[in-house]
Amino acid sequence: MKNVSQLIDNASIQALELGTILFRLSELTSSPPGREQVLGLAGCDNPEDLEKELGRVTEMRDLLSFDDPFPLHPFSDIEQSLKKMDVQGAFLKPEELLALKDILVIIRQVKAYLDQREKKYSRLQKMAKALPVWPDIEKEINRIIDASGAVKDKASETLAALRRQIQVKSSQVRKRLDTILRTMVSKGYAQEDSLVLREGSLVIPVKESCRGHLKGIVLDQSASGATVFIEPIEILDLNNEIRRLKGQEAREIEKLLIGLTDQIRPSLSGIRTAYQALIQLDVLAAKARFSIQLGANAAGIDDKGDLDLVEARHPLLLMREKRESVVPLTLKMIHPLRSVVITGPNAGGKTVALKTVGLLALMHQYGLHIPVKEGSSLPFFSRIFADIGDQQSIEQDLSTFSSHVQNLKAILTASDNSTLVLLDEIGSSTDPAEGAALAEAVLCELYDRGSLALATTHLGSLKVFAHEHEGMENGSMVFDQKTLTPTYYFQMGIPGSSYAFEIAQRLGLSGRVIERAKSIVGEERGTVDRLIFYLEEQVQKTRELMISAELKESRLSGFLKLYEDKLSKMQDIESEAREKAVHEAEAVLKEANAVIEKVVQNIRERDADKDSIKDAKKNVQAIKEKIQAGKKVKTEPSEYQPQKGDWVLWSGHSGQGRVVSRPDSKGRVQVQWDQVKLRVPGRDLRPGHPPAEKKVQTGALYKKPVQQVTNEIDLRGMMVDEAIEVVEKYLSDAVMAGFQQVSIIHGKGTGVLRREIGNYLKGHSLVKNKRLGNWNEGDTGVTILELK
Repeated sequence: MKNVSQLIDNASIQALELGTILFRLSELTSSPPGREQVLGLAGCDNPEDLEKELGRVTEMRDLLSFDDPFPLHPFSDIEQSLKKMDVQGAFLKPEELLALKDILVIIRQVKAYLDQREKKYSRLQKMAKALPVWPDIEKEINRIIDASGAVKDKASETLAALRRQIQVKSSQVRKRLDTILRTMVSKGYAQEDSLVLREGSLVIPVKESCRGHLKGIVLDQSASGATVFIEPIEILDLNNEIRRLKGQEAREIEKLLIGLTDQIRPSLSGIRTAYQALIQLDVLAAKARFSIQLGANAAGIDDKGDLDLVEARHPLLLMREKRESVVPLTLKMIHPLRSVVITGPNAGGKTVALKTVGLLALMHQYGLHIPVKEGSSLPFFSRIFADIGDQQSIEQDLSTFSSHVQNLKAILTASDNSTLVLLDEIGSSTDPAEGAALAEAVLCELYDRGSLALATTHLGSLKVFAHEHEGMENGSMVFDQKTLTPTYYFQMGIPGSSYAFEIAQRLGLSGRVIERAKSIVGEERGTVDRLIFYLEEQVQKTRELMISAELKESRLSGFLKLYEDKLSKMQDIESEAREKAVHEAEAVLKEANAVIEKVVQNIRERDADKDSIKDAKKNVQAIKEKIQAGKKVKTEPSEYQPQKGDWVLWSGHSGQGRVVSRPDSKGRVQVQWDQVKLRVPGRDLRPGHPPAEKKVQTGALYKKPVQQVTNEIDLRGMMVDEAIEVVEKYLSDAVMAGFQQVSIIHGKGTGVLRREIGNYLKGHSLVKNKRLGNWNEGDTGVTILELK
């Protein structure tokens, strides 16, 4: 099978803006070869390779988000150095050897890192498992080359000896020059009182007029000509000796570099393989960083050819705007549905929806996570075609319609049941009736071939065609009928109106012109538009009702959870009370037995005289009265009957509440407790005291009532400072509402929000315990708090 990227023409890639995605991705790499590889990235050849690549990206994303720092540091391009080593006798320069050593160190560190985490990142570890390491080569390079790229003195005894001689000779030259310079300065012959370096040699600056007072070679002259720089004849021999020693030093360094390169050359093949694996890891890390930035996920690969995108967002819009401002697209094309015709007004988002599907499909084929909700899936497409935008070509003498027809010809020639086809404004740029007929024929042909097709249009007849044709469906972009502005939400099953008359009226076109246009369109067309208008209005109302119902359901769930928590707490209190009563009864019984035994003993010892019997009866009666008193306290029901408006105390609950209903048939009353209403058995309540009224003074602060809260809060999309402020207020409200456990939803993302919120909650006065959510509670995207 050919590579997928070879089956997608450049026009489709350009129309879907994949090049922009790859450029953004390349900026996230750590090396020049990584950037180059990303810019030349190709799609996966088959579903198996795609599944492996997506799995590796997922592991790398989790590693970068939650694990210790990955030791993949920036590295250089050493491809030319590796090619140089292919030539026998060639050698690497010190800076090339240092770059090679840095890469060997990274390879060793990455391998050790992944080997230690084999169970966590099995796919990545497989890439590193077979990588060899070369500690001996690292050690030898370190022995010969220092961090600055210079060959070390101790690289060889010969080099060390040569450099000592050079140092001695250089010291002698400087001392002699210093002596000469002081003499020249004292006599007024020298222009400056310090030596100057010219052409690699130290020289003496002499006034032009005094040059005859110092014999030597003039190496240079100042720009003004007032100063000449002379190398004295008496140090020529010393300088020549230094030059000879430096020549020997250079030959010794070359010898060392040749030997070191020869030592590395046998490992060249393995190094080249490891280097390519390192570049691949760099590309994977870039893909993972891109996934984190977009809040993306790995889409599944559907082997039935179905498409299921849930809350998909266009990645380029996510890069420019805040996530919450990018309207998500949900699209399901489950067999037998193969084609969707998207209608709606201009600038309503039809083309963006088309591009979103196409670009995400391309990114998916290239092994990238895409900004969709988990559970989304796409088929493995062997071909992706996009005919989007104005295709007019002056150079080829083609009209827009002719260009579209040529594209359709190429698409129909190559399409099959593993092809995605995106057609923008199908049937346009020609006679509407003929264009609609041609569009219907093209969609039928694509359906017969089993291709997935999405097409946008303004042609009304295509709405009826899609509704009546098997395997096809209408879709539209929701339009706000009140404001006549687009919402950019996609809805399946209902065609959209172009709203041409309404928009024209809003833009100020003459009402007379608009009415004439409506009469020209005709009653039948107007009836269809009114039907579409009515359906859209009903869908919009239904959506609003669903949102309202979801909010009410959420609040009801919170109340139910609160009630269950309160009931559980009461049952615990009741159980503790019963256990305490049993222990008290046992203690009383034990005491009674002891008293009786003592009484019997006294009677026996005193031969049952009247006084002893009298004392015995008195002691037994005292125990009896004590038991009866305890029994009365524990078993007698309260005589208090709560009435509506009473302030009451409830055993096991702090503070007091107010009765807001009369007792029901079971003797239960409804009590307003803080911000929550609970139904409580009247027998468990005791009279309370009305709270003292507080006078409100002028200028005094007014405390706003606590709004109803649920047992969870969503911080996703917030900045850290904003999220902390929201959490602080929420914890106070949650405690006042009586919650013992709440959930903080911060999402996974880069992990920054989770970490900062966790740090803030450490030692918080209202938090008893905290933990990350279990797999069924939101995993690491949620923090569970137990409140005090």
